[in-house]
Amino acid sequence: MTMQHRRSAELEATLVDLARGPYPEYIDDVLARTARSRQRPTWTFPERWLPMFGIASEQALAPRFPWRAIAIALIVIALMVVAVVALIAGAQPRIPAPFGVADNGLIAFERGGDIYTADPATGVERAIVTGSQTDAGPRFSLDGTRIVFERKLDYVHSQLYLARSDGTDLTLLTPEPLTLAAGDLGRAWEKYQLSPDGRTVLMATETSGVHTITIAQADGKGVRQLDVGMSASEPSFRPPNGAEILFIGDGEQGLGLFAVNVATEKVRQIQLIPNGFGVAGPSWSPDGSRIAYWKWDGTANGLTARTHVLWADGTGDRELPSPPGAVWNAHATWSNDGNRIFIARAYTPGYGDVRGAVVPADGSDFGVEVAPAGVETNCCAAWMWSPDDTKLLGRTSPITGTPDKLVIIDVATRTVRSVPWTSTSDPTWQRLTP
Repeated sequence: MTMQHRRSAELEATLVDLARGPYPEYIDDVLARTARSRQRPTWTFPERWLPMFGIASEQALAPRFPWRAIAIALIVIALMVVAVVALIAGAQPRIPAPFGVADNGLIAFERGGDIYTADPATGVERAIVTGSQTDAGPRFSLDGTRIVFERKLDYVHSQLYLARSDGTDLTLLTPEPLTLAAGDLGRAWEKYQLSPDGRTVLMATETSGVHTITIAQADGKGVRQLDVGMSASEPSFRPPNGAEILFIGDGEQGLGLFAVNVATEKVRQIQLIPNGFGVAGPSWSPDGSRIAYWKWDGTANGLTARTHVLWADGTGDRELPSPPGAVWNAHATWSNDGNRIFIARAYTPGYGDVRGAVVPADGSDFGVEVAPAGVETNCCAAWMWSPDDTKLLGRTSPITGTPDKLVIIDVATRTVRSVPWTSTSDPTWQRLTP
């Protein structure tokens, strides 16, 4: 007998002996208890739902990493993030660029010491800043989201405030009262404006009787006066970034157009005005490459103002051409696309026959008269283009404190209409995203 056969025989005998062993006493108790217990439902077994054969086939010591599950989870998370971002973006108002053509929004104005906005299409108006204080001169920011306005403390001193376009989130910009420059010449009615990035507010101020330039932080945390070394009036930020400020300077060098660097306060001369001549209304083209202004002969009898355009470095000065019979023109206002300029054109040395005209900014022709005589009838009017460049909004006479109506000129149809509300305001039209 071989060793293998001997072991098989021994195993068989051992199994027989075990089978003949005594019956355990606890078996009856176990069977009785299990008979009374309810069987476990089949759905609770993992094998019912998972392919256990696949799991069992994997090696126990080298489990498979769940790359597929992780990838699916990451895709789901990414889709959720995209959905949340899209939802937030959809809830936020779209903001237009500070320069160029945009859609027309609301018109802001003052009446009775309160600030209002109105829809120029329907005439529906809404008071957005009210109270016992005397508020005046609202102006929209270039992105249309905020309004800056003046709160008059007395006949001389004011404080500037900034609010959202609906009048909420009021912020005091100038804790110390200041004196704003008079707004009765050129484009001096634009005596404050928000910077293109909306971080600062530029103000035309008076300090000890001298015209000065003051800048306030839009968050209300600081005010500084620029040192330009001369009297400085009609300041305006240079597009598109506001790094320079254009102004009319009157100092040792004489009367002229100058620009000051906001960061360094370094002043550069753009053009000097000959002795005996006056100058007013300098304004930047929307791209900041050109400047429009008007000047006149102060020694002549009657009005002689003529509009000029030159490059930002002071070169290429040219007078815009006038048709036969025209005597003077002024109130130059750039279109948002920078291709046209609105002017008030007169056919007498006074205000007897003044017409609104739209002329090419390059001076290539006389342009088109879009408003009949009588629309611009007095000194110190104020005009601006609608954001979409199809209309013009204007105040046709000086601010007298008496409520009056602004007018809207439709450039294409050459028709004029008055707005349905009254105010004592300068024009300001909200820009919206096209």
